[in-house]
Amino acid sequence: MPRAGFERKVAVVTGGSQGIGSAITQALLASGATVVCIDRVKPEVAEGAVHFAEADLYDSQAIEYVVEETVRQFDHIDILVNCAGIYPSKPAIAIDEAEWDAVLDLNLKAPFLLCRAVAKTMIQRHIPGSIVNIASTAAQSARPGVAHYASSKAGLVMLTRVLALEWAPYQIRVNAVCPGLVETDTLMKSLSTPTLMEEHREKAAKIPLGRAAKPGEIAEAVLNFVDPATSSYTTGQALFIDGGYTAGQTFATFKEQMDECLVQL
Repeated sequence: MPRAGFERKVAVVTGGSQGIGSAITQALLASGATVVCIDRVKPEVAEGAVHFAEADLYDSQAIEYVVEETVRQFDHIDILVNCAGIYPSKPAIAIDEAEWDAVLDLNLKAPFLLCRAVAKTMIQRHIPGSIVNIASTAAQSARPGVAHYASSKAGLVMLTRVLALEWAPYQIRVNAVCPGLVETDTLMKSLSTPTLMEEHREKAAKIPLGRAAKPGEIAEAVLNFVDPATSSYTTGQALFIDGGYTAGQTFATFKEQMDECLVQL
């Protein structure tokens, strides 16, 4: 359903062509916003007319240009969602400098450059804007094989907090959404063998709510952050959408104990 006032909002979403980014793009469109999707691949969006801007987010000049062009075409930007990112997995001892730089540049440096460029336009035009950075549970919960990815997402959460403090006087709210395991189309297509599918089920079983998230559930959290009706007094926060994963571990045997207690009540 459209949200009040969103029909006048201009939103920029990076990585909006697939996965979580696509769900965010579609949710913003459905809410009535004008959406500019920055990606390398044109999105396939059924409803609404998304405006596509092809850009290399490793290129700082390309970032500045696409923000300037968006403002030139639509006069202002109200919302920025930094969703583009990569998730390679490799033991730290095998990560070379080029791979480290590639992950940190796309997952942390590019969001900083976009936040800076968009915030400048918001401040100049006195726009009470909202920025949401898509981080990860890896920002808080360490796991092997993702030294570069986890470092980039932890940095993104701290960047979110610093920018929230610096830009609060200008009524620019900056928050982060930290998804856990999400069943995107890309993930599900990668589960091409019974072994991989079983590993996925085991990961989901460790989540207190017993399942992975759907992309739309992450998009809804983003919408709540950018909507002044629900989050006008919220900034500098990192919201973990992970089914309870970062809260702690649970055990199947405890569920059995709970069931026994309920029978006795």
